Amino acid sequence: MMTVVEQPVQDNVFRPAGTLVRSDDLPASFWPAHTAAGYRVWYQGVGYDGSGRIVSGSVFVPVGDPPDTGWPVVGYAHGTTGLSDRTAPSVAGLSRPESRHVATWLNAGYLVTVTDYEGLASPGPHPYFNGEAAADDIVDIVRAARHLGHRVGSRWVAVGFSQGGHAALFTGLMATKYAPELDFRGTVALAPPVEVPMIIGMQTAHDSAAVTLFLPYLLAGLRTTRGLATHEFMTGLGQRLVELAEHAPVRDIHYAVAVLTNQDIGTTGLDRRPGVDDMLSACRVPSARFDRPVLLAVGTADTVLPLAAVERFATEIRRAGTDLHLTICQGVDHSGMLSAAPQALDWVAERMAAAVPVEAPEPASAGGFGLLDITGDGYLTADDYEAFGLRLVQAYGEAPGSAKAAAVRAGYRALWRSMSLRADANGDGRITASEFRSWLESHRDNAEFDRSIAPLARSVIDLADADGNGELSREELIRLLRGCEHSLNEATIVFDRLDTDNSGAVTTSELITAIRGFCLDPTPDKPGAWVFGRFR
Repeated sequence: MMTVVEQPVQDNVFRPAGTLVRSDDLPASFWPAHTAAGYRVWYQGVGYDGSGRIVSGSVFVPVGDPPDTGWPVVGYAHGTTGLSDRTAPSVAGLSRPESRHVATWLNAGYLVTVTDYEGLASPGPHPYFNGEAAADDIVDIVRAARHLGHRVGSRWVAVGFSQGGHAALFTGLMATKYAPELDFRGTVALAPPVEVPMIIGMQTAHDSAAVTLFLPYLLAGLRTTRGLATHEFMTGLGQRLVELAEHAPVRDIHYAVAVLTNQDIGTTGLDRRPGVDDMLSACRVPSARFDRPVLLAVGTADTVLPLAAVERFATEIRRAGTDLHLTICQGVDHSGMLSAAPQALDWVAERMAAAVPVEAPEPASAGGFGLLDITGDGYLTADDYEAFGLRLVQAYGEAPGSAKAAAVRAGYRALWRSMSLRADANGDGRITASEFRSWLESHRDNAEFDRSIAPLARSVIDLADADGNGELSREELIRLLRGCEHSLNEATIVFDRLDTDNSGAVTTSELITAIRGFCLDPTPDKPGAWVFGRFR
């Protein structure tokens, strides 16, 4: 049984992420069927800003004896319950549909973890629909469950529904790098709102369109965590609805929106309001390559999640090289997806049983343009540069929302805007191979291009500059490159090639030169190639 000594839950104590801080028995009334033991746990998490955060959640142990290798784990990410502490599943219990869903995994012999997500039943605001903030919560509770005194294996999958499906997909993008000691096998995302700007654009296009359950929570979350000024465009009724969403459970919001339209609350054309599109875009799941298999499931009668959004996302991640299985359930609505995809059990079982994880191969590339096209879709887009930034900060072990990580990611976005301005001849938001070649043929102004590269170069230096002297020593750069999957010998060679003046350190100007050299002639032997995600 439980072997952890109970102690006060404090945020200001250093502990490795995933440390089990405290556990209590969970009331039996909260247990799904086929549960032998249930715990409420508090564990060490990492806040989106990089600060230490205590996160809570639930752990359910199945009936029976574990296999010799220990219980395989389903890291379950729950759908929207609300934004207040009292709506967290470890406090209020899972909804009946989600409890039945979790029971199917327990009955199949999986230990199930259910994070509350940071800010729900723990200090601080809940960053609603910030998938990057939720992803490490999903991983870290799996780590914590291994210290409850039960025999728990290392093999696990992320499974999520609705908001949780969105979070599970972000988990799929980072799990293998974030927790290499665990054996991550893939992601199951049921009704995940993947293309948030597209979804909101469709749902708020007309005055007469009904308000969905999703919208009030999204607006409340954006107001709390991103400063969305809802009072500037919402009606009085709309403002009261958002205020209700900040503390009310799902059932109350369900009744509140039952007869409301966009005109009633002032959300018609929401995505066209200044600054809103950027906020919505930050909620998108990047259309990048997942290194472990993904199962997506969506219903044709889902009024919250348009089928077109999932189909577009599926096409893009499959093109990027993801091993994807898409299941479309005819006539099934949003909550119905919790019981409509029984094939997920067989899909997970097959991947759990494999001797080694099924890993998606890197997209084939002959060099040149293909090295910059990290998503493998034949175009350079903003998603490529989002993926570059996310991969680099995660390779270094930096929280994606920390100040250092934010600066790196902003640097990649600035470089994308610069290249788009120069090379996107038809202004469609993407650069084709022919547009890229045309730009290279006409490019003359290195000095101007260097000014566009400088923010990225400075932020990468700052990321790894442990002693704060404004340059990277051999040891500092090698540490960064080892995180980028270089061997010690490979990292040493890269350092020597970047250090063009043989000063024993890499400066911002030397890194700018290397980045420019790769952008203008992208070949894998360039010393700046590692900045663009194909780390080796």
